[in-house]
Amino acid sequence: MGMEETILQLSSPDECERIYAAEDIGLAGLSEGIGPLFQRVVEEPSQAVREAIFAALAQIPDTSVMERAAQLLTSDDSGIRNQAVELLQSRGGAVVPELRRLLAADDQDLRKFAVDVLSRIETPEIEELLGIALGDSDANVVVTALENIRHCHSPALRQTVLRHALSGAHPMLVLSALEALGRIGDAECYRRIREKFPTLEATPSLYRQPALKLLGANGDGGDLLELWTFLTTCEANLRSAVLDALSSLLARVGAAGIPEDWWISLLARLTGITAPAERYQTLVLLGHFGHCEPVLEMLTAYLQSPLKIDRLGAIEALSKGRRENALPMMRSRLQLETDPEVRQALKDTLRVNGQ
Repeated sequence: MGMEETILQLSSPDECERIYAAEDIGLAGLSEGIGPLFQRVVEEPSQAVREAIFAALAQIPDTSVMERAAQLLTSDDSGIRNQAVELLQSRGGAVVPELRRLLAADDQDLRKFAVDVLSRIETPEIEELLGIALGDSDANVVVTALENIRHCHSPALRQTVLRHALSGAHPMLVLSALEALGRIGDAECYRRIREKFPTLEATPSLYRQPALKLLGANGDGGDLLELWTFLTTCEANLRSAVLDALSSLLARVGAAGIPEDWWISLLARLTGITAPAERYQTLVLLGHFGHCEPVLEMLTAYLQSPLKIDRLGAIEALSKGRRENALPMMRSRLQLETDPEVRQALKDTLRVNGQ
């Protein structure tokens, strides 16, 4: 069957025939199939045929596929829009010129979709394009860009994110900027945010989660006391973030100079914690105090806990201290352990310690 006949089959009343036609056009990879495929997809009622059409378009290397896919981003059908985004993403770095055009479009939704596409591709131009999006006049476009910043090698981009965090503009924009700084912020960003919010108590509740992450990643030993105090006074929904921040900070600055009553308090606190995630985090945090014999004894005892989360937390905690006298207990536990996840955690820790 020739290409003309195959294209005609896209209008067949038989769903399978339409799927086969789309697949054949994709396999041929010829540009003459692009127009008919795009024309058909906007009127196609079958999701299966739509998927076959988009799969076919992904196989055609012609650059006009990207231009036509971008036009579908204005469709009222969310399914078509989402598949158009995926089609553009499948082009990788080759889609960058089209993204530049979309980021300059008058339609704010098109600009937002461009950022959605950008978030799923790897290209050297990603930080430059995100910088363009961060300067957008529409807050939703900026928030989408902030949410999709994962890495940062550009000081200029980091400073732009910091300016949004300090702007005092729309709360969701500030929140997204602070969350981005939790991923890419440095010591200077942390200093500037602390100037705006000198204490955790003074930080608006909406911003405390990302502020804690930024503190854990960039704070110093002088912040430990504030974190410790905040743990005892904060809302229950923040305890997980506080424990994470404490663990991150201790991993960087060490626990050698921490007062003894800290780990004593943690040990006492652990017995009253029922939430599995919080128990795990507390055990992991105690791992930073593994140089203290009572803590080490308690952690090895938790290897025998009937609760899986306790055993996993104890293993992770003991892996931090790398105390050789805990290794025999871990080897013994491995012989008795039946849970696959716990067994793997034990094996990994023993392997890291040369066992």
